[in-house]
Amino acid sequence: SESPQVSGTAEAESTVKVELPDGTELTGVADDQGNYGIDIPANKKFRGGEQLKVTSTDLSGNKSNEAVVEVKDTTPPVAPTVSEVTSESPQVSGTAEAESTVKVELPDGTELTGVADDQGNYGIDIPANKKFRGGE
Repeated sequence: SESPQVSGTAEAESTVKVELPDGTELTGVADDQGNYGIDIPANKKFRGGEQLKVTSTDLSGNKSNEAVVEVKDTTPPVAPTVSEVTSESPQVSGTAEAESTVKVELPDGTELTGVADDQGNYGIDIPANKKFRGGE
């Protein structure tokens, strides 16, 4: 996900702590309206599904309960690459975002799907009854 900041509301002027999945702690201070925004370093990347733990501590030292926020992946994947397909090819293969679903639409409108592995490689078998003439 590409979100560069964790933001929200807390008690005005409280210190807000965000704990990242790797244990890194980031802190910021809520303004006089209780709004805060804490930048996430550019070297911290998320895939989606990770949990961030957020707490605030007021000026008297009282700590809030922990709020847990799940990171959502809102970044669309880059278009997959496709290896050459010939009239004799038994499958469509190439690379895509790791573990993403790849959809192939054949010239007759038939849709085939597959899932890229954890390295981003995929191979989708073309049914034996689907023949290509070339140039399609």
